[in-house]
Parts: sequence; structure tokens; C-alpha cells
Amino acid sequence: MSRVPRWQGAVVVALAICLLAVVLGAPALFVVAVVPLGYVLVGVSSGAPSTDLAVERTLDDDRPRPGQPVSVTLLVTNEGDRVLPDVRIVDAVPEDVPVVAGSSAFATAIRPGETVSHEYEVLPPRGQYAFGTPRVRVRNLAASALETLEPDAEGDGSLTCKTLLDSFAVRDRTIRFVGRTPTDEGGSGIEFYAAREYRHGDPINRIDWHRLARTGDLATIEHREERAVTMVFLVDDRADVYRESRSGGPDSHDLTLYAASRGVLASLGDGNRTGFATLEDDVWIDPGGGDDVRRRVDDAVGESAGDSTPTGLAADGGRLATDLETRLPRNAQVVLCSPLTDDAAVDLVEQLRLRGRTVTVVSPDMTTSVSGGDLSPGTAIAGIERRNRVDDLQGLGSVVVDWDLADPLSVELTRAIRAMGGAR
Repeated sequence: MSRVPRWQGAVVVALAICLLAVVLGAPALFVVAVVPLGYVLVGVSSGAPSTDLAVERTLDDDRPRPGQPVSVTLLVTNEGDRVLPDVRIVDAVPEDVPVVAGSSAFATAIRPGETVSHEYEVLPPRGQYAFGTPRVRVRNLAASALETLEPDAEGDGSLTCKTLLDSFAVRDRTIRFVGRTPTDEGGSGIEFYAAREYRHGDPINRIDWHRLARTGDLATIEHREERAVTMVFLVDDRADVYRESRSGGPDSHDLTLYAASRGVLASLGDGNRTGFATLEDDVWIDPGGGDDVRRRVDDAVGESAGDSTPTGLAADGGRLATDLETRLPRNAQVVLCSPLTDDAAVDLVEQLRLRGRTVTVVSPDMTTSVSGGDLSPGTAIAGIERRNRVDDLQGLGSVVVDWDLADPLSVELTRAIRAMGGAR
């Protein structure tokens, strides 16, 4: 605890008034001197503030998706038996995590046994973050004594920012063997598709015995055939397309990388042969399945830092497509994750489409933000240019998941899947 010489000036004023009363022979001035002396007396008599405080921190979600705000609640309890008239708390927010609503600092008074709460919101970028120890400053009523402490906060102390793509729009042009993606053709599987005339050599377990007993006609049951899909998730990590978020938090590289990495997990879970690649870092993981692909993608994502220094050189979409074609399997579909901030991404998709590839584009709209707000003229122009690129991609026959950062990514994916209808 430290004492603050807050009322020394009042002592000087009181002595000056008393001296003036003696010189002027005005006893009434002694009464005036009582006022500053009263302040001095209050400061001296005020006891030391109690510091018996308990702090608890809770997060509404400790594993948020990129672009999803996290609400942080601090609960401060006065476990002492004296009123704390002036308590000031500053929570230790991780350095790279911006506060987007409210403030991590607040001041309050707390009665004995009372618990006060304070909320604010943060918008974490990609990664794992740990909160520090809150800093608390307690002062007495006269503000003549204060104590600073750093109590350990119970409850949540860390968060991990991740995202999850539940599914992607997958075209029906697939490799012909049984897998997890249903098609509109009959074959081997488990879901009834149609009944056809019996042919010599049909498996006995696929004969429609009910129809034979009812009509005497032999028929063979066809099931809806399922086929495996080969998908390559391609991250546009070029420095010239890098954009920061308008409201802080994850940048374009974070969002595209998370979309691709979680899309890989969802695709592997559906039994698809899945690959992963980047445009700039020359990362390439051959399509496959199982834990080996999952582990290699996790390693690649963890090592990808992205480059925010633009080169100023126009990228050649045709060259990028040619480089990809040397590695892509013949029937592989491409999921391009790009912020679409330049025309090279459109040129790349056009060249892939000319080569017969099916391309789905997942694009975070960096001109939007979680917190909304007015657009600057530059941002508005960038939004129009990006909208034109989305229209161009759709004109090429590609499905575009246009991700408004104010909406959950799963909502945008659902819209895209519904728009495709029977094209899956």
C-alpha cells in the first residue's frame, strides 16, 4: 500500500488563512480555515483499502471461428468486510487480439460480499492466445491511499481461433468407384435408386423377390451409386492479395487458410481423397486419405505465415494454371480459397475451367466486417471490383461461396449448396 500526499495543499491553504487572520485581526477567518483542514482530516483518518478481491474470467466461446467476436466477462467479488469505493480493473488481453466492443478496463465501487460484472468483446485472429493477469488498483474514499495488485483470474484463460467448413458444393463428375458422394446413377450402394429388368448374371441378392412373388416377373434392384471425389484445396497466399480486416482480427490469409484447412478435414471425413496446396509458398500435398494427409495439412497450415508485402507485379493466371495442371490428378476438383482482390484469381479459374476442371471458390469479403460500419470510398470501390470478379466467376460456371464476414461461414455454404440444386 502507498500513501498519496493528496491534501498537502489544503494544509498550506489553512496555514495561510490562519496567518492572515492574525495579521488582520479577523478571528472569523479561523472558521474559514476549518474547511481545508477538514479535507486534511478526512485524508488522514481514511483507512487503507481492503484488497481481498476474487476475479473470474469467462468466455462465451473459447474456440471461435475467424471473424467471430468473443464475449469476455469479468466477475470481481469483494470478499472483505469493508466497502471498496474506488476499484479500477484492467484485464490483460492478448497483445495481438483487438477489443472491438466495450473496453477491457473499468472502474466501480463494490460492497462487502458483492460481485460486479463487466463485459467486452474481442476479435481474435488465427492462432492460440492466453490472457494475462488482470491489474487492479484500489483506492480509499479520500484517494489518499492506494494499492495495486495482480490477482490470478479463475475460469477461462485462453482461446483458440479456428473455423469449420461443414461441406462444399461438389460436382457430380467423379471417379467411378464406391465412395461417399451420392450420384444420380444406379449401381452398388445402400440407397434404393430404381428397379430394372433382370439380366443374366445379376447378383442374387439384388433380385426383387417381392415383385417376383407378386407378378412373376424377374427384376433387379438398383441402388444409388456412391463415388469418391478427389478434391484439392488451393490457398491463394500471394502477397498482392493480402488484406487486413476492417475491424481487426483475422486477415485475408487467416481466413482463406482456415477455410481450406477445415475444408480438408470435412472432405476427409466424407471419405474423399483430399489434397492441399498454396499458390505462393509452393506447398503441395498429394490427394489421399487418412491421418497422414490430416497430419501433413496440419503441419503446412501451422508453418504458413503469409506475406503482407506486395510485389507490385501482375500475376499471370495462365501460368499459375499451367503449374497446377502438372500436379493435379486428371479428375480432381479444385476448391480455391481466395479474397478475390485482384484479377489473377479470375484468370486462374478461367484457365482451369477451359481445361475441364470443376472449380469452387470460397472467398472472404474483406470489405465487410463483423461490426459493420460505414465504408470508406476506397473500400467501397474495392467492394465493387470484387463483386464484378464474383460475377465473372459465376459466368464461368463456378460456384462462389461469397462470405460476408458478418455471417457465419456455414450459412454462406448452405446458400451455395441450395443454389446448385441438382448439380451436385
